[in-house]
Amino acid sequence: MTAALAARGESMIAAGVPIDMDVALQQDGSLVATRVSAISTETTNLTVATGPLILVSNSTPVANLIGEAQQGYLPSGLGGFGYVNFGNSQFEPSDQFKNLASLPFKATFNSATVVPGQSVTITTQATANMPDPLYFPLTTMILRPQTINGTISAISSEGGFTEYTVTLAPYDLFPQFAVQPGQTTLLTAPNTVVVYADSNTQMLNKSSAAAGSILRFYGLVFNDNGTLRMDCGQINDGVTE
Repeated sequence: MTAALAARGESMIAAGVPIDMDVALQQDGSLVATRVSAISTETTNLTVATGPLILVSNSTPVANLIGEAQQGYLPSGLGGFGYVNFGNSQFEPSDQFKNLASLPFKATFNSATVVPGQSVTITTQATANMPDPLYFPLTTMILRPQTINGTISAISSEGGFTEYTVTLAPYDLFPQFAVQPGQTTLLTAPNTVVVYADSNTQMLNKSSAAAGSILRFYGLVFNDNGTLRMDCGQINDGVTE
């Protein structure tokens, strides 16, 4: 398997190290890795979980995570994943997207901008759940790409990007979770995401991208001073909401 290794480095890839990777399907049915990245190089008592955040406290650095996928030291029965403490966590976006610096907004992911509805991967070396207000102390929190399905309400352009203003259904993650009381950050319009697509965005939609179109957008969702903005890597046909 050949690979163009990500910035976290080839030297970090070793047995027991959890990795994140992209692959390309070859004509013979084999897969070739196009990006390989170490999620964590500290494997002692390591637990890794991925899923959406459903609450971020406004009083302590505590969030609640739905652990859709989990592996490592802690049995999944202790998680689901549950409450985590990100007070000493290292924050970073997935290195799958290389154009963050060229976006028309500041793509920031940290303890001040994390918001319910975002998909993340977390790591912890905790060996047991801890009581309030500690909970599971995190080592890292990585912003993960996610898919939104919504209706385009407006289209514009800025620099080398096409901007799609997308309206989400009221039952989607952001409208549901980000309006709960006790949140650290309130979104201005939790049912709206501004999607940015450039020449690297894969346009796999058969229906046109026009006002009123329902499409699916895959990418990193950032909280920009209360406005949700996505760096989009792929667009597909959507489903009626």
